Amino acid sequence: MIQRFLLVTITIVLSASFLSAQTRDNKKFKDAVYLMDNEAYEEAKDLFAELLNEDENDVEVLYNLGYCEMSLGAHEKSIAHFEKLYSVLPPEELTGSVGIDVQSFIGMNYQLMLKPEKAIDLYVKVLEDVDPSNEIVVNNLRRQIEHCENAIELMAKPVKLEVTNLGPEVNSKYDDHSPLISADESLLFLTSRRASSYSDLLPDGQYAERIYFSDKEEDGKWDKAKSLKELFRKKGHEAGVCLSIDGTELYIFRNDIGGSNLYHSTFDGEDWTEPVKLPEPINSRYNETHASISPDNSTLYFTSNREGGVGGLDIYRVRRLPNGEWAKPENMSVLNTPYDEETPMIHPDGKTLYFSSEGHNSMGKFDIFYSQLQEDGEWSAPQNIGYPINTPDDDFFFVPTATQNIAYYASSKYEGSLGGSDIYLVEYEEPEINRLAVFKGTIQTGDGPLENVRIYVSDAETNAEVGAYKPHPGTGKYVLILEAEKKYKILYAGEGYEEEQALVDVEREMAYKKSTQTMTLNDTQMKYIVPVATESEMAAVQMDESDGIPYYTIQFVSLKEPLKSYDKFVENGLDTELIKVYECKDGWFRYAYGAFKGYKATLKAKSTTFGNIKIWDDAFVREIKQYDNLVKEKTE
Repeated sequence: MIQRFLLVTITIVLSASFLSAQTRDNKKFKDAVYLMDNEAYEEAKDLFAELLNEDENDVEVLYNLGYCEMSLGAHEKSIAHFEKLYSVLPPEELTGSVGIDVQSFIGMNYQLMLKPEKAIDLYVKVLEDVDPSNEIVVNNLRRQIEHCENAIELMAKPVKLEVTNLGPEVNSKYDDHSPLISADESLLFLTSRRASSYSDLLPDGQYAERIYFSDKEEDGKWDKAKSLKELFRKKGHEAGVCLSIDGTELYIFRNDIGGSNLYHSTFDGEDWTEPVKLPEPINSRYNETHASISPDNSTLYFTSNREGGVGGLDIYRVRRLPNGEWAKPENMSVLNTPYDEETPMIHPDGKTLYFSSEGHNSMGKFDIFYSQLQEDGEWSAPQNIGYPINTPDDDFFFVPTATQNIAYYASSKYEGSLGGSDIYLVEYEEPEINRLAVFKGTIQTGDGPLENVRIYVSDAETNAEVGAYKPHPGTGKYVLILEAEKKYKILYAGEGYEEEQALVDVEREMAYKKSTQTMTLNDTQMKYIVPVATESEMAAVQMDESDGIPYYTIQFVSLKEPLKSYDKFVENGLDTELIKVYECKDGWFRYAYGAFKGYKATLKAKSTTFGNIKIWDDAFVREIKQYDNLVKEKTE
């Protein structure tokens, strides 16, 4: 999407006498402006073209038509409209705000056409006509010249790469973006503006953003993307921004009434949970737009325009404390600029952060950069990932994989697009160092809870800690990403368990290359030496979570009006004594079943109780304390 490039203002300010001579269909003009403001450029262009047939010198029509054509990528047509406009301006406006604005749009077109030298020549000429005291215009023009100089340098050293469209099974004729991939590249999430029964048609001719997913089949092809069905489908946009390496945790962007916020949903082995808003200090009264979680789930990188930042949207880092809560976010000032930073994506190696920025040595608008965590704990100066991945237009959504030379990327600039932006696979030169291997395993604990179990990985030669991982609390599954040509010690430990150890030798051949290959570790049997409490014993302790193991429930239905009768529940064999209804602040009544110690016990109860009840087949496991932030405050 091309954002408006304005040096002064979108409204052409001409003398009243100049405009008074023009006659036009003002209703049609207003309709066209409305469509353009809502980014329906194709429809707006057609209306402006009709108006231009009525008066070929209508400066406002020429201005807006030029902008529409630029937004649609028709740069030569855009230049022709702006040059025509410039030719009919009164002499006093040629070097005034309007003339400068028009010439700057022509320069932007040259930039987008990858003709930075022509753009520089034009910007230098415009600078000669600008009053030096007009710092805003002067600085913007100099910034565009800097972008052009960066483009010349980067285009002289293009990155060798192959780009492959993921095809009609994944992409649509609408905008598809924000690809998210699991570590083994078997599961893909994307955000799409395609038509669905869950999204509304918007004025720009596309539908509200919704999240879709696709599974990779045995032959390596992606199956047809399906919508991710949520219990609550909010109006407006909803986009996926981050997927954990094991594919069981999804971070979501939502436009709320008070601003943009980040949410979190988990996969319990069968269903995705209702998204839960991330707490302060991650979300704030400002806008939080994107997030990325580290491979060990210990650090979240996110963007926010909160006060105290370096520029507009900044990248922040926040660490998870031992008790599961989040610490105070820190501004990653070495990455941030006076402009906007967006879409941070931490590499599966946990040490390389990709992000988009309007600053640094951008070719124009947002470019993709990366920074690496050094041995001293500092982040390196950002490096531009290069041309042709980056262009003078906006470049976002670069998602790295465990395969060091493969990434997923959303773009509308390649030929053969199915419509709007599409999802692509990008392959570039294979690195000779830091190759990574993906290992999957499962911890078996019988009926023992998994919340306190940790997987500690260390270098077998130096004993240096590599990472601490957690298995899924319900299934015991886990994913490790390890650097090749090293040996590692793996310690499985947890309160109430006998420790288990393993030694893993990661050979070079195990590292990811061009095809997906995942190493499978033998199941680890851990003996739980603390007796599992009975249901009556658990009830007696009144949900004591001092041992770090939360209580969960099974949320199975949500309604806008409370039920007057529980007959339907009784018909399906539910014990009504175990049903609790929560009247929530968002106007929904959430019905939950039981209270169970530990995720695994709850998952077992869900299978036993709801496994054969089709009308509630989307029931999911939920931590009980989450309702504290949802329920209405009772009034006296």
